[in-house]
Amino acid sequence: MTSRSTTPSILIVEDDAVLRGAYETVLAAEGYTVLTAADGEEALEQAQNHPPDVILLDMLMPHMNGLDFLRAYKVSAQQQPAKIIMLSNMSVPSDVKAAIELGAAKYLTKSSFTPKEIETIIKDVLHDK
Repeated sequence: MTSRSTTPSILIVEDDAVLRGAYETVLAAEGYTVLTAADGEEALEQAQNHPPDVILLDMLMPHMNGLDFLRAYKVSAQQQPAKIIMLSNMSVPSDVKAAIELGAAKYLTKSSFTPKEIETIIKDVLHDK
């Protein structure tokens, strides 16, 4: 966890409202401060106004996809950029490679993990595992 606060904050960037809500419910119940965004543009604004500890980032979104967000975030992030976990229903090797090169800590296939399992992965990422 970074030194931003005692309660880790998570920014969920997901265009599917049902899935975004499921992640938000599980993470809030675990004590995280949760912010949400429906697309990359909204997420950049959220990240600048309320720097999160972790960003749970969808790959395919309207207005700005996950890779475009990573490029923009890399330029705009403050001293301690958030740890980023990419989520996608597609695991295209070139996208995985690009996401990792742009700073993503993990690249996960959404359909392989429940929101509770994602929460466990967030804990690991926060503790650099």
